[in-house]
Amino acid sequence: MNRDGVDKTQEEIVEEMAKALGHSGDLLEEILARLDALDRKMETTEDVYAYNAMVEEFNSLRRQALSRREMLMIHREAIGVRKHRYVEICYPIPDKKSKKPVNDHV
Repeated sequence: MNRDGVDKTQEEIVEEMAKALGHSGDLLEEILARLDALDRKMETTEDVYAYNAMVEEFNSLRRQALSRREMLMIHREAIGVRKHRYVEICYPIPDKKSKKPVNDHV
């Protein structure tokens, strides 16, 4: 393989790594948007059973967001970026939610 072929291959690898990085960011942003929408819906939900079901969904999405943010950091490291302080600032993940107590005493 000549030098131009090596350079082209390296360029293609970097391009694919950049695409993977962008895709990781897009997936994380999508989950964070879903978390935000669900959080707003929970704020107006008065039914404790519906709220508690949403808490389970919220916490599941939160775990996905944490995993996606970790994947984003891994992709960043793959292209040589070692500091991730800004990832946590740009992609804040909300705290885990707790269910409300159910008062079935009638």
